[in-house]
Amino acid sequence: MEATSSSVTFDVVVIGGGPAGATAAHDLARLGRSVLLLDRAGRTKPCGGAIPPRLIRDFAIPDELLVARATSARMVSPTDKRVDIPIENGFVGMVDRDHFDEWLRERAAGGGAQRQIGSFDRLTRDDDGVSVVHYQARERA
Repeated sequence: MEATSSSVTFDVVVIGGGPAGATAAHDLARLGRSVLLLDRAGRTKPCGGAIPPRLIRDFAIPDELLVARATSARMVSPTDKRVDIPIENGFVGMVDRDHFDEWLRERAAGGGAQRQIGSFDRLTRDDDGVSVVHYQARERA
């Protein structure tokens, strides 16, 4: 792994600190791997904030991150016909992605991952075949 002119070695570099990347970084760090979590700062993910109860339980998502509990979904046709569909198992938790994603990244750091704000540039291999991740580091926003 390369940061400008210096190199640091990690077992794993996770590029992207959304739910999947932050969770992977957290789990790998807890298993004793040295992990770098590289994420761009300052973006709001415009999609999804629905989390099913099983995921809330399995990934220990605290209740205070839930901003709502959706108990049904509504489909609306082009002719304005509406159908409500109840959600199995009671509800789907809704989160604010800005707060939720940051909580996941902080949890990864608390589990031992090193966080770095920056953007991925390229992947190369050194003479021994070891992967080298090149990125542009930035200060926290």
